[in-house]
Amino acid sequence: MAGESILIVDDTPVNLKLTRILLVNEGYKVRTAASGEEALEVLRNYHPVLILADIQLPGIDGLELTRRVKRNEATRDVMVVALTAFAMKGDEQRAVDAGCDGYITKPIDTRTLGALIRGHLDRHSESPAAPAAPAGATAGEPVIPAAQMLALRRQFLAEGQERARQLLINLDGQFNANDTAKAVHTWIGTGGLLGYGAISSQARAAEAVLLERPLENDQLREALTNLALAFNSPREAREEPLSETIVLALAGKRVALVALPSADSLRMCVALERARGIPAFFEITEPPRSEALLDCALIVVHVRPETVGSPWLNAATIPTTRPVIFIGSRDHLLALDPAVQRLAREFLMDPWQPDEALVRMSLALSKERAGAPRAALSDAVTGKIRVAAADDDPTVLALVRTALENFGMECHMAADGPSALDIIRRERPHAVVLDVNMPEMDGYEVLAAIRREGIPVRVLLLTARQQEGDVLRGFALGADDYVVKPFSPMELVARLRRLLSR
Repeated sequence: MAGESILIVDDTPVNLKLTRILLVNEGYKVRTAASGEEALEVLRNYHPVLILADIQLPGIDGLELTRRVKRNEATRDVMVVALTAFAMKGDEQRAVDAGCDGYITKPIDTRTLGALIRGHLDRHSESPAAPAAPAGATAGEPVIPAAQMLALRRQFLAEGQERARQLLINLDGQFNANDTAKAVHTWIGTGGLLGYGAISSQARAAEAVLLERPLENDQLREALTNLALAFNSPREAREEPLSETIVLALAGKRVALVALPSADSLRMCVALERARGIPAFFEITEPPRSEALLDCALIVVHVRPETVGSPWLNAATIPTTRPVIFIGSRDHLLALDPAVQRLAREFLMDPWQPDEALVRMSLALSKERAGAPRAALSDAVTGKIRVAAADDDPTVLALVRTALENFGMECHMAADGPSALDIIRRERPHAVVLDVNMPEMDGYEVLAAIRREGIPVRVLLLTARQQEGDVLRGFALGADDYVVKPFSPMELVARLRRLLSR
């Protein structure tokens, strides 16, 4: 019902204030706490329907707060939704293990936060009803007083400029990895909330570098420099233009979104809006041969237990006149009937970001891939498969080796581009896994040499950049697929098996 009570827990003042404004304007009754300890104190005399808590809190973090809330007889009925950054691998599972009822990934879009919260509340309510919008509000457009938003943005930029500059200085002196990680983690969420997409993206990239072991100072310096530049170029930071390739592929095209959960639908709509695409919604109960589908250039079907038995996921009835993308968790996608898997032009695995969705959709629509053979993710590969993997991070190499050898593949490892190219020329592997960022000779240069020399091999790129331009550059050079770091070993294996079974 309208006016549910919500407790927001976040140690970042700007985040706390803006999130409160957004939810109050959506009709919720909101209280705030700046720490886990303060939240527990508030809960002594306040019983919210939902707690929205950042995982990265000082002292009692969001996960411990959740455990204490769920252990307490007086508060165990309170829903807890965790806020987690996409780059923090494993946060989602830790949130579930701690007892969280759901999670929202940063950066948060101000246009969709209210609807995401509404979705979590509806799933735990027997008679859900959307809260009344405040006077003058338009659906999907939260009302935030201009003066307040301007003040928050100025405060964020001023504090961020100084903090980012100091972090760069500290690299040559008293560097503290934990303090740096906390700062960039905060910027992922706050930058997204305030509309500074580039700052949020650069902060996510810096956090990914900080998670690597051993820590690469050169990479971290580059990441922090990019962050500082984003803070000092707020106009550019708020507007991230898409590559022309994506816009040309999607502009004016209707995309059928079949049975997507509300949160996924909203994220997909935001993504399509950037590319000037047009979403068209279909329920899983609608027939897949309807006339409305004729106007759609692409079909995106959500795969989960509730949709698997539908005509949209039946090899005999699924539309084949339009490219199809399956979206969902790795386990659900891998469990699909191989005959159904073969009908997909692309797969989009959770957790996905809007930029990756745009890349996968544009690739599915591209003429170059229209006639490409397709194969099931789970098709068995016969014979001993040889794979060459190149990455300058020994931890990543070890992870790749373990994952591939567990599936019976023979692995040849390289720590740099020249070594990788030597192995590829000598061993003639069936597939190559290339890190984009390597010393001496990066993944793009190795890929270009492979294609120039006509070596018949499938190439999968590993990239931590999470920028669609980098991925599209790889495909222009002849890449067959890509995986974004931090990646799941199962997704890497699944994508390689699909490539090798063509």
